[in-house]
Amino acid sequence: MKVNLEAGPEQRALYQEYGDGTGSIPAIAFVSSEGGIINRPQAGAPVLFDAKQFATLMGETLEEEKKFHQLRAELKKTPNDAKTNVELAIIYAKRGNIETGQPLADKAIKLDPENKTGLLPELYVNLGLYYGQNTAGENAEDYFQKAETYFNTVIEKYSQSESYEPAHYYLGVTYAIQEKYELSIATLEKLTDAKDPDTKANAAEMLERIKAIAHNAN
Repeated sequence: MKVNLEAGPEQRALYQEYGDGTGSIPAIAFVSSEGGIINRPQAGAPVLFDAKQFATLMGETLEEEKKFHQLRAELKKTPNDAKTNVELAIIYAKRGNIETGQPLADKAIKLDPENKTGLLPELYVNLGLYYGQNTAGENAEDYFQKAETYFNTVIEKYSQSESYEPAHYYLGVTYAIQEKYELSIATLEKLTDAKDPDTKANAAEMLERIKAIAHNAN
């Protein structure tokens, strides 16, 4: 999707909803018929794509959408299947459709209290990301609390999961956004020995920035 910011309010609204959040032009987003974002390249990526790269991205997007429709069909046949519920809930959370995703998530958690699917940590992280990234309205305090709760659930219950370190990182960022700098710094410092090199590097960079902000705020 390419949007001209000098155009009318409708295009501006489209960019605000689907743009990459950086103001870069052009912005590309693959959007489902329901309005949720299936896939969106990183900022600046569109201008670097050649035809082959774009075709690959398009193929991946179509495969994801195909899986989404397969899961919805499976849910109609077996509405109490924990794995189907949690996989769909994750997709809906990623697409920003929390109205549909949250009931599926709540059901999946009840169906799979022992995490036999192995997917609950990923679900909690994606729910936390949704609530942590949608705090501009009157529900800000409630949404921040929900984000913290979901991230902390992963940290407290699933220390061996792949979502454990990302949950720490996102929790630290969530604290920082709320200007809870001491909590943010303490959380991010736990990632100084992170196993994942990308998480470790991102946490170190974020920690440096937050310490600077906290110092200037005092």
